[in-house]
Amino acid sequence: MTAARGASSATAPPVPPDERTVGDLLHDADFAARELLWEAPPHMAKARVRSWGEVVEAAAGLWASIPDRTGDPSMGRIHRLALGMHRTQLRTGWPGVGEGDPLLERAVENLWLAAEMVAARRHPTAPLSEPGHLDSEAARTRIMHVVYVASHGVGQALDNYNRDLRRVLDAKHRVEPGQSAEQSRDLLVRVGTAEQLAASYLSGRWPAALTGQHLDPVEPGRLERAVARWDVQARRTLAASPTATDVLFTVKVERDLTVTGARIFTAAAHLGAIDADQHANRLQPALGSLDDAWAQLGVDLQQIAGRARRIDPDLLHAGAELRASLREITADLGGHAGPETMAQRVDLRAASREVQRGLVAAVDFGYVLREAVTDPEFFAPARGVAAACTVLFVRSDDAAWVELGDLYANRAIPIPQALRESLAERSADVVEAAVQVDSASTFLGANRDISPAGPRLNGRGHEERGIGVPPGPGPAYGCER
Repeated sequence: MTAARGASSATAPPVPPDERTVGDLLHDADFAARELLWEAPPHMAKARVRSWGEVVEAAAGLWASIPDRTGDPSMGRIHRLALGMHRTQLRTGWPGVGEGDPLLERAVENLWLAAEMVAARRHPTAPLSEPGHLDSEAARTRIMHVVYVASHGVGQALDNYNRDLRRVLDAKHRVEPGQSAEQSRDLLVRVGTAEQLAASYLSGRWPAALTGQHLDPVEPGRLERAVARWDVQARRTLAASPTATDVLFTVKVERDLTVTGARIFTAAAHLGAIDADQHANRLQPALGSLDDAWAQLGVDLQQIAGRARRIDPDLLHAGAELRASLREITADLGGHAGPETMAQRVDLRAASREVQRGLVAAVDFGYVLREAVTDPEFFAPARGVAAACTVLFVRSDDAAWVELGDLYANRAIPIPQALRESLAERSADVVEAAVQVDSASTFLGANRDISPAGPRLNGRGHEERGIGVPPGPGPAYGCER
């Protein structure tokens, strides 16, 4: 941790080891690829094409590290196709050098980490048992699913990009330098071929082959540790000098906790582990409101953060572990686990209490996030700020939200006051919804006195919440009513 984050490497607390398994890493790679399908903006096509080859490269590396009795050539065919595409890109110069897609880069990192774990743990000449064979088949099926979904997401963006360029060509008969309707069309066809090869392999295997995967018993204290670690690390990062990407990642993980935690509550209510009436009439509607509040804040922050991808490593690891500990309970085969399956893995009442402890923290997180985004020292990429302001506001004059020089260089700049106020309102909505969840979940019995943050609400007493007010009005404050 750098000095800018308020602690030297000598005094920073040790980072807990990464507890994720190969299965956890494959789950996370799959979820990252699925996130591509939420939207496929044309301007992301180049970044996705640049990263797609890396996804195939990492998938092929992991595939090769897993023993295979059958010697199936499917991944090898896709890998050779990707290598051919790479040679074409070098020859034509499209899409050219530039940034990759953050979601695909996350999938790449998880696949390479899984490959390293497999290579380190298995003796290369050890015979493969029948359970081991079934587990390897399940792993390859999941790897191929990552490639399949990633290819589809890249194809969607390429298709939208190509359609836009075709419209431009029809109207102007030329496109801007660096753009190419012809190359994007050719790559779209070739990515589509890879998608079809992956689909052919998955036909009859997804999700049937996943039934043979080896699943370790859920470690009882893992969710508790993950919730506590996330609570502490998120506060530490947000209290220092958070970037727009740090804040956005925090919002995404909190939303994941809300949505996935709701599945645990629903399963517990279905099986009578918690009060079903209280859940249906109070807790479930409150969780829906909190999900909406996190989603609205996340949409605005996504615009502001733009394509920035650097996240505080400690925050990233804490968030990844929390997600993995939740999916270990709620994910099954290609979708969500049923109530009975969840009950076989964990004590649903105890798990509900741990989730509730994590959700209680959202009350204070809303305040902390508001302080972060309204801080005059909160900077964001100029292009993201300009895009967010264009979407959220309409100016009555000709003044630009961002200086042209900052926009061209995409410098980190302070966000405009109007944008701060909008984010503060979104944060206030999170607080209001989180208070409702806190009130509606009291029947679970996990109160503030045993929250992971400390013996009091989120580690602070009410009297400690006051913020020192400077003698004069500080920047970005005033006009309160």
